[in-house]
Amino acid sequence: MSRINIAVSMGDPCGIGPEVITKALPQMRRIRDAVFFIFGDAGVLSRYGFRQSGNISLIDQENEGAKFFKPGAPSVAGARASIGYLDAAVAWIKRGEAQALVTGPISKENVKKCGFIWPGHTEFLAHAFGVERVEMVFVSASLKVVLLTRHLSLKKAINALTRERIIGCGCTVYDLLKYSFKIRDPKIAVCGLNPHAGETGLFGNEEKTVIIPAIKKLEKKYKGHFFGPYPADTVFYRASKGEFDLVVAAYHDQGLIPFKLLEFGAGVNLTAGLPIIRTSPVHGTAFDIAGKNIACPGSMIAAIRLASKLARNTRR
Repeated sequence: MSRINIAVSMGDPCGIGPEVITKALPQMRRIRDAVFFIFGDAGVLSRYGFRQSGNISLIDQENEGAKFFKPGAPSVAGARASIGYLDAAVAWIKRGEAQALVTGPISKENVKKCGFIWPGHTEFLAHAFGVERVEMVFVSASLKVVLLTRHLSLKKAINALTRERIIGCGCTVYDLLKYSFKIRDPKIAVCGLNPHAGETGLFGNEEKTVIIPAIKKLEKKYKGHFFGPYPADTVFYRASKGEFDLVVAAYHDQGLIPFKLLEFGAGVNLTAGLPIIRTSPVHGTAFDIAGKNIACPGSMIAAIRLASKLARNTRR
């Protein structure tokens, strides 16, 4: 059986990306049917003891300013370098050299100063691969969550919640569960927007006017696979105990507070809807602890393992 090629972009050189990637190397070596190509800077990675070996290769993106990249000292130069690592990894994948991408964290604030016009990796990758709709899915051993709205104010998120949005998201995550995760009969729970899922209109009408009609449309297409709307204060617990395979959250914090509370150390951010597999750790650059050798690699290791698993599933 041929090996899976996985590209890994280092992320911001001043953050914890280089450290957690280096700490994840022993786990990469254990995945014997995968080859990993690290897109980063040899000078930065060497500070953390990075060594190429076996199924791990460094595609060195040499940077004359690398010696000025200080752990915990974010800079525009470092942000520009992080975009360079990402661009190189994407170009590698577009040439057919890899089937999956794992991204280290970048600084949204600083890449914006470099002309990076997208809110984050998710939107950039949709543009790079010419995909109109992608979904931000969070995955762990016990819980999967997708966000109907992402980086919007709460007021804008409520206005963006439409029947069409829910139906489109539902179709994408159904395909993800069935064809990438190989779950034969996915069970997908949809959160209400309001307390107690609106309490039959007592606390709001969005459930009646938007969410329930969307669920009915999805159920017409995928019989027996969509459920709700359920109160958000109980459905994540139910899903974590195995009652549902995935929860559709109405807005950013509704989905990410319970997910990160339960799974921060081993959670994974997965982009659904791309022609490739893309995963990342759920944490950010963590400049405050960069260079102190205390960053936990658990989320990066989980992202690497999930990328290899899903790439393997979709190859068959």
